[in-house]
Amino acid sequence: LFKTEEPGKESGDFLDDINEESLTILHNVILEPSVGADAVTIIDKLSNNPGSEVEKIYHSSLAYQFERSGYFALDSSSKVDDLVFNLVVTLRDTWDAGSATQPKKDENIHINHDKEGKQTQQKQKNKNTGGNAPVLEDARRVALRAGTILEAGPHPEADSLIICKLDCGDVNEAGEPEEPRTVVAGLAGKIPFDELVNRKVVCITNLKPARMRGIESTAMLLAASDGQEGDDEVVQLLDVPDSVPNGELLSFENMEPCEPDAMLKSKGALKVWDRVKAKLRVNDEGEATYQNDGTVRKIMTSAGPVMVTSLKDCII
Repeated sequence: LFKTEEPGKESGDFLDDINEESLTILHNVILEPSVGADAVTIIDKLSNNPGSEVEKIYHSSLAYQFERSGYFALDSSSKVDDLVFNLVVTLRDTWDAGSATQPKKDENIHINHDKEGKQTQQKQKNKNTGGNAPVLEDARRVALRAGTILEAGPHPEADSLIICKLDCGDVNEAGEPEEPRTVVAGLAGKIPFDELVNRKVVCITNLKPARMRGIESTAMLLAASDGQEGDDEVVQLLDVPDSVPNGELLSFENMEPCEPDAMLKSKGALKVWDRVKAKLRVNDEGEATYQNDGTVRKIMTSAGPVMVTSLKDCII
């Protein structure tokens, strides 16, 4: 929004420091029909009862969090057939302290739809280049990494759970190794503890931490299952070649490199993992794959595909 960190400090007028390039307008974007319906309801209330003191309503009373974009509020210029939402930012959010020539951009999203709620094609801004770019695929938002199980033992409060210490290659800002992550997994009775320790496996490192029977789990192990119920179920962890360093970000065959979220924690973001999980499967060669829209992609490391010990053609 501004070209300097303290607008008006040197010029005497903060208007002189406004960045003319900070406004980005996205026309004809697609939103859920319910968003349009809510906006029309607000506009109708404002039109029919603008001066009510009983229930004071403003256009900005309607706000949504658009996934991976921020919070947007309905603009006062909105009309029933021409909705406008503005990105809500603070002055501090609009300044990129790392670059005086590339301040963060404000955004204005312009939505056109008819009264039946039909909406036209969405265009999204690439955050790095300022140009148009496709939406990031779900699979590329999940942080699948190589990790080594250092310890494994029973959960003190749950017979079906185990607790592992996992080296996921985490480092602090100084580049020093972080403490191993704690993983609580429902693998009790499925895999002997001595087969877990020192095993290099696939873990997910950007899911929201979950407390399981009093112990916080900060990562998730991926395993294949033959789909049987109870004690008859055969479970095998996804194995990574020993030469792969802990923390390596895995990839999908013939897909652009992953760009995982810092953390998948909102309800919408967690659905990303749910969608990806439903498409993971072991193929007939015992290789872990991601199967989407008829395309099968192997999960790859720098040393080759991720494998399981013996299971084939089964769920992950």
